[in-house]
Amino acid sequence: MSRLLILPAALALSGCATLLPPPEPPPPPPKAEFIVPEGSEFISSLFGYSQAARVGPWIRVSAQPGFDTQKRGFPDTLKAQATKAFENLAIVLQAAGARMEDVVEITSYQLDMSQFSVVVGARNQAFGMHRPTWTAVGVSALPLSSMLIQISAIAYVPDGGGSAPAAASAGGADEASAGAGKKRATTPFVNRPGY
Repeated sequence: MSRLLILPAALALSGCATLLPPPEPPPPPPKAEFIVPEGSEFISSLFGYSQAARVGPWIRVSAQPGFDTQKRGFPDTLKAQATKAFENLAIVLQAAGARMEDVVEITSYQLDMSQFSVVVGARNQAFGMHRPTWTAVGVSALPLSSMLIQISAIAYVPDGGGSAPAAASAGGADEASAGAGKKRATTPFVNRPGY
């Protein structure tokens, strides 16, 4: 007798399941957006990489050297290169729609760890009271002989940073659309000792 009661109940419940709408499909995963800020095109074209990649709220910034794009060379001192590397990091973050305050992790690669305090000073100047995690790595060589330091970062911007990533040009959407389809001239990389 109990079997006879279970069967109608099971049939009634299975009928209810067919009345429910099918579940919504999951949203597609975010696509990677590769960032090459204006002024760093020659580095990206020479070495074949992007300055940053943004996937959803996460931004990974390639190791930034202390290269001075205005003077097209590296400063002679670790202090000057570290300061410039953090400035370059800020420029790339801005192009990706982030700020230094959004950085959650940095990794520095430097030749002379005996001058670590110099890098600490440059980091403090760049970040103020913001304290992302930091891994400092002493290395025996960097990609170019004039390099003394490189700094990479990971940033997290959960709300999209309030704006879309900046166009390759600081001129905004009008200038970016006006230049669409035009190939930019790039300046060859010049590795000058000092400047």
